[in-house]
Amino acid sequence: MTITCMIVDDEPLARRVLEKYIDSLPSLKLVKECGNALEATAFLHSNTVDLIFLDIKMPQLTGIDFLKTLRNPPRVIITTAFSEYAVEGYEYAVADYLLKPIAFDRFLKAVNRIITPSPAAPLACHTDDEHKESFMFIRVDNADQKICYSDISYIQGYGNYLKIFTGSKMLLASSTLSEMEERLPRSIFVRVHKSFIISLDKIDKLEGNMIRIGKQTIPVGKHYKMRLENIIKQHHI
Repeated sequence: MTITCMIVDDEPLARRVLEKYIDSLPSLKLVKECGNALEATAFLHSNTVDLIFLDIKMPQLTGIDFLKTLRNPPRVIITTAFSEYAVEGYEYAVADYLLKPIAFDRFLKAVNRIITPSPAAPLACHTDDEHKESFMFIRVDNADQKICYSDISYIQGYGNYLKIFTGSKMLLASSTLSEMEERLPRSIFVRVHKSFIISLDKIDKLEGNMIRIGKQTIPVGKHYKMRLENIIKQHHI
């Protein structure tokens, strides 16, 4: 399978690095390089691509604003030097983000997520109906920490790091929220915001755009609200 790619970045050097990386992978085909989002918009009016490598901080139209204009966006991997902007991209379901300067191994990991979006994870089930395992392992402080799904209340993302809240404890793990979302069983966990995944079992109250879990109030993002409401309706009486 060949994945057609497009680079949207106002930095020539950043485009050259991505071009080199893309050319090294037979599964990727670069079809367009754009120096700004307006040029990319014009190209997409009459062309399609499978994947966009998208910078965020660009003149005239930012990468996030560009994403907002796309009705049926392709897969997107954010490329940026500013991690605080990258987190915002998760509101628009980006596949991953790469923090500049981009290392090839990190680039390859992001691309592999596109090529095989649901890799076999031995300790997590990705079906909507049931889960075979009740725990997972995650890297915490240079050790593999076992975490039971039933202990997790919610998870908060900070770029390449996660805060995993398990009752009275908080674990800081080196991973992205999108990576965690792929591993967790969907029958138990749901992403409700660009920065939050919650356990359905731990919800005490849903009121408007806010979820109450214990003493913690968690926002519900507008792009995630409909899915959450549909899940709640399935359990309504």
